[in-house]
Amino acid sequence: MNKEIAIRIENLSKEYVKGVKVLDNISFDIMKGDIVGYLGPNGSGKTTTIKILTNLLTPTSGKAFINGIDATKNPKKALCSVGALIEVPGIYDYLTPNDLLAYFGKIRGMDKKKIGEIISEVLTKVKLQDWQYKKIGSFSTGMQRRLAIANSILHEPEILILDEPVIGLDPKGIKDIRDMIKQFQKDGITTLLSSHLMHEVSATCDKVIFLDGSKILDYATVDEIKSRMVAKSITIRFIDTVTPELLAQINAMEQVSNIDRKNGDVIIGFDGRDETSHNILAQLMKQGNKIASFAPEEANLEDFYVSVMSDEKGVSS
Repeated sequence: MNKEIAIRIENLSKEYVKGVKVLDNISFDIMKGDIVGYLGPNGSGKTTTIKILTNLLTPTSGKAFINGIDATKNPKKALCSVGALIEVPGIYDYLTPNDLLAYFGKIRGMDKKKIGEIISEVLTKVKLQDWQYKKIGSFSTGMQRRLAIANSILHEPEILILDEPVIGLDPKGIKDIRDMIKQFQKDGITTLLSSHLMHEVSATCDKVIFLDGSKILDYATVDEIKSRMVAKSITIRFIDTVTPELLAQINAMEQVSNIDRKNGDVIIGFDGRDETSHNILAQLMKQGNKIASFAPEEANLEDFYVSVMSDEKGVSS
């Protein structure tokens, strides 16, 4: 196996009820150093995949490798280089972060002399260094999630497997987790991030795996996926007052398919081609309009996912 592959899923299937497959012969590789988003709706098989990787479930068929080691046959060796956060972790209100991490450090067989030093380091990484000796019961949801991630990196793993790490967090908490994951990448850590939050995955990950109906629908870089999407609308903000005459003038343009107003802006539909966008802007300028901004809609993962789902199910979008 290529030494640059951190995680390999090979023809993996899982049936909970005979004949009903949660995972249906899926395969993918995750390269070392990548942050890969694992996207799909609830029940699509994301958590099942992660539980097989971390030896919490046994596959019906297929294999799961971590750093070339079969995690289903030799889980202890395979998982020694993995840190994982699966579902919402239990909270021990009466403990401090120092107590909790010291306990798990001992369970992992870490050097007792170094545990204290490592605890301080990981708490600094997750921005909880000032809370090392305070009761966890006083922590916000975001702080508790950061502490759970601190626990997952306590033994300095090469690979992180995170299942919905930002669920229930406010925007600041989500950004904190995103910043941490990106910093971990700079430290050489590979991350598999399971989520159903398209925007957050787009902002955090290099690559994305789309999963639904027990099958992988696509696997590509975020930039590749965005390049496949075509913007279908342009938002225009004018400096002068938008008059009914101006709206009629825009609507009469051959390249404009529809027109709408939102928060003072004019939103027009078009065929999505760059050349068409250029021609519309040129006509507006030629007509003497003062334009403050001219912004074609930015393609996003949610639109792509909906389009892939529609194609898969034979529904026209």
